[in-house]
Amino acid sequence: MLQTILQEIDIAERDNDRQFVTALARGLGVLSAFQNSNTTLTHQAVCERTGLPKATVSRLIYTLLKTEFLVPDRDGGYRLGMGSIRLSASAWAQYDLIRIAQPLMSAFAAENQVSVSLAKEELGEMLYLASFRSPARLAVQLMVGSKVPVARTAIGRAFYAVSDDLQRDIMAKNLQEHDPVRFEQHWQLLQEQAAFFQEHGYALSHGEFSPDILAIAVGVYNRAEGRYTHALNASVPASRWKVEDFVRDIAPRLQRLAKAISER
Repeated sequence: MLQTILQEIDIAERDNDRQFVTALARGLGVLSAFQNSNTTLTHQAVCERTGLPKATVSRLIYTLLKTEFLVPDRDGGYRLGMGSIRLSASAWAQYDLIRIAQPLMSAFAAENQVSVSLAKEELGEMLYLASFRSPARLAVQLMVGSKVPVARTAIGRAFYAVSDDLQRDIMAKNLQEHDPVRFEQHWQLLQEQAAFFQEHGYALSHGEFSPDILAIAVGVYNRAEGRYTHALNASVPASRWKVEDFVRDIAPRLQRLAKAISER
């Protein structure tokens, strides 16, 4: 993480990126310096890990102490404070949702003979965080870590449909950066599909991502954050199911699965 932050700082300074807040990135770099360390770091150790000047590190540490993201250690160093712990707890709540979802998803896939996956939007694509495959082989084999388009997949359309305004603003920025040429087309498609979702309670993709894949998807509400943070899909080979049969049989069950995950 620290190396990624330092690289982004270098790129922003090289490109004179006025949207990039270098001071914020440096502060995050200081926090990231505590990754994979013993719990305490000295001022000198932070300087060495971040490559930042001593005076800059002093100001950043002072600010992080004031905001409780760092606290002084009795040995003269610093360690992560309650501000960092609270933020980490919020982030881990998402992974806790995944842990809860996995056994329910596994049982759902086996019982219904479908592939089922959980994903969230990341940098203009949907990132698969959990996935259980159907015995029926799909044309595209997706697994944890796979990324798929937002606008052309049911899971991406469902995530857009349940997202709040802030999430959609972030998504728009990510999509513009990821595929600027087709952004307007894809954004219009997402808006149209959101209307479909509101009417039917699920998103549908029939051969748009891959000719052989028929998929439906719904949002997953995260009680820890008080909003929808993920989407859940069920997919099958399009050649083996009629759309109306698939929707009739699987959509209500997928909705119940999403609710079960949210309420655990």
